[in-house]
Amino acid sequence: MTERLVGKRTIVTGAGSGIGQAAARLFAAEGARVLCADIDESSAMAVADEIGERAVGLRVDVTNPEGCAAMVRRAVEDFGGLDAVYANAGIAGAGRAADLEVEDWDRVIAVNLTGVWLSIKYAIPHLVEAGGGSLVLQASVGGVIGVPNIAPYAAAKAGVIGLARQMAVDYGPDNIRVNAICPGTVPTPLVRATYEKAGGFAAVADVGPGASIDDMIAAAVVRNPLGRLGTTADIANLALYLASDESSWVTGAAITVDGGMSVA
Repeated sequence: MTERLVGKRTIVTGAGSGIGQAAARLFAAEGARVLCADIDESSAMAVADEIGERAVGLRVDVTNPEGCAAMVRRAVEDFGGLDAVYANAGIAGAGRAADLEVEDWDRVIAVNLTGVWLSIKYAIPHLVEAGGGSLVLQASVGGVIGVPNIAPYAAAKAGVIGLARQMAVDYGPDNIRVNAICPGTVPTPLVRATYEKAGGFAAVADVGPGASIDDMIAAAVVRNPLGRLGTTADIANLALYLASDESSWVTGAAITVDGGMSVA
């Protein structure tokens, strides 16, 4: 590795699986200290144990303000400060607007939008104290273009993009960069759950009735000009760039990493 995050003190939420796990491992491999936060305590601890002395595992519910404040305090106490947060934690959010139950809408917004805000809210004063830093917010291509059957998820992710742009203006004078990552189809547990709940994807992927989740995900390749699905490494590499000093003049951006899906 090239040690692009040497000396950086970081938090990754949703670090127990998928993209968050890949990012936590990569951040540590590139020299960062990493607090691995996840709603699943055993997963968070397993990733931290695998990484070793550079990492700390912690159970965090990103919808809980006290929990998010405690997460930041733990990172600052253990690492001596904070330089970057990758607010990656999220849940699936399938359904059309007219068909959703209010509680389903509220839950998706709570985790995927409010949870992103809470994950960074308590970190900001520490980034100011450090002289600046990076906040990386997980959005989605579904927040950029219309994707069938994911109304609450798309609304939340579009909100994340708006939050990143607005915060880039507010905190630029403090040398804090705020950017959003907008992944396309990466077959993580979250994406599989979304496909399972949102049968409308089958029509987009041009597979017949009764198609398996694997069939639908595989068929989604036709929407990508690059001819393949994404990997967790594809997204983690961008998060690494945004968390590092290499992106020191990048802020307010919503960067699609989708194999060309959003322009096809």
